[in-house]
Amino acid sequence: MLNAEEKKLTKAQEALENIEVPELQLDEAIAAGISKGKRKKKQNLLFMRTFASAAILIFAFTAMLRTSETFASYVTSLPGMEKIVELVRFDKGLTSAIENDFAQKIGVSDEHDGLKVTLDSVIVDEQMMVLFYKVETSGAHKEVSIDKFLLTDQEGKGIEEIAFSYDGWSIDMQDKGRLLQATFEFYGDHRPDNFKLSMELSEGRTEEGEPMNKLADTWVIPFSIDKDAFKDKKETIEVNETVEIEGQKVTVEKVSIYPTRIGVTVHFDEGNSKQLFGFEDLTLVDETGEEWAAINNGTTARHMDEYTKEFFLQSNFFKKPEELYLRFNSLRALDKDEVEIIVDPEKMEVLKAPADGRLIKVDREENHLLFAFQKGSREGHNHISFEQAVDQNGKEIGDGSASFRWNAESPLEVLIPYFGEGASPGPITLRLNDYPAAIKGEAKIRLK
Repeated sequence: MLNAEEKKLTKAQEALENIEVPELQLDEAIAAGISKGKRKKKQNLLFMRTFASAAILIFAFTAMLRTSETFASYVTSLPGMEKIVELVRFDKGLTSAIENDFAQKIGVSDEHDGLKVTLDSVIVDEQMMVLFYKVETSGAHKEVSIDKFLLTDQEGKGIEEIAFSYDGWSIDMQDKGRLLQATFEFYGDHRPDNFKLSMELSEGRTEEGEPMNKLADTWVIPFSIDKDAFKDKKETIEVNETVEIEGQKVTVEKVSIYPTRIGVTVHFDEGNSKQLFGFEDLTLVDETGEEWAAINNGTTARHMDEYTKEFFLQSNFFKKPEELYLRFNSLRALDKDEVEIIVDPEKMEVLKAPADGRLIKVDREENHLLFAFQKGSREGHNHISFEQAVDQNGKEIGDGSASFRWNAESPLEVLIPYFGEGASPGPITLRLNDYPAAIKGEAKIRLK
C-alpha cells in the first residue's frame, strides 16, 4: 500500500475508534438467537445476520459519514477497498487485517440466467475465513435472496466442525456492486487448500417474507487460498488466573490471538451458586488505553464443555502492544435453580421462571406458544436464549426453530411452534442459555 494511503488509513483508524454508535439502536436492529445446544456438537452462540445486518449497515455507515469527514474521505479514496471497509468497519481486527494487506484477492465469478455471483476476496487464518462477494444482474432481476450457501472442498466434501453466517436475505439488484459478507469458523483440523462455494438463489418474496421463485441453477465458485500467508500467525498466552465476582469464581485459562479474532478460554467453577452465561464488557486494553471489545457480528462464544467457554474479541494481532490487559466488570448470571422456565400450555400458566419477573406473559398465537419478556434498561443488554423446548418426557418440541419479534416499544416476544398434531399436553420446559441478569465486580488481568 502506498505511503500516502497508509497515512490516510492511520487517520481513518483514529476517527473510527472515536465514533460512538448508540448501543440501543444496534440492539433494536438485531433479533436475539436461540441456541440449539442439544442438537449441535458445538454450541456456538451464532448470530445469523439477515435483514438485521442490513439495518445496522445503513444506520451505522450513515452515522459514520455524518460524524467523521476523515472516515468518509478514507472510504471513498481506496479504489476496490471501500466496500470491504464498509462491511468490517465495526471490527477493529478485520480493519487492521485489511490495512496490513492480509486480505487475499479471489475475483472468481459464475453466471446463470443473467445473474452473476462474484467472490471478490477473503480474509483467512487458522480460526476463520471471511468471504466478500456480490450478486449482480445483466437482466431484469429486481430482488434476489440466497436460499443455500455451502462451502466444501474442491471435491464437494463437507468441511467438518464449522459454523457460518452470511448476508443475502434480500439483495436489491438496483444497489449495483453491493458487497456482502460471509464468515466461516473452523473448529476441526481439516482445512483444504482448495474450496468450492455453492449458492442457490430465489427471486422475489411473498408478503410473509418467504422466497417466491426458486431459480433452477446453482452458482459454483471454485477458489484457492494461500496457507503460507497465515502460517504461524498465532500467539498463545497462558494465563490460568482466577478472579471472584460476587462470590462466583472465574478462571481465565488462556488467550489465543489470531489475525481475525482473539479467543479467551474461560472456566466457570463447578461450585458456583450461579449459572454464568457470559460477559457484558470483556475487553482487551493496552498501555495507551486502546480497547478491543467483543465481536459485533458472528460468533461471540462457543461452549467447550459444561463449564468452559471460549469468548471471542476483535483482534489486536497487528498492533503488538508493549502491555496488554484483560478486563471485565460484569457477567450475565442467574441462580442455578432459576435457569429453567416451565409452563402449562393448556392453562397458559407459568409454573417456574426467574424471580425477576421479566417473563410477563405466556400465550397462544395460532400454532405457536408465545413468551413475552420485558426488556431491561436502555443501557443494559437484553440477551435471552434457551435450548430447544422439551415436553414432560424430554422430547424436543416442534422443528427446532423459534422466531423473535423485537422493537423499541414492545416486550421481546418469542414464538415456538407447538400447537400442532401430536403436541404433548405439557408441562413445557425451556432451559436458559443466556439471560440479562448481571453480577458486578472488578477484574483486570495482565497478559503482557
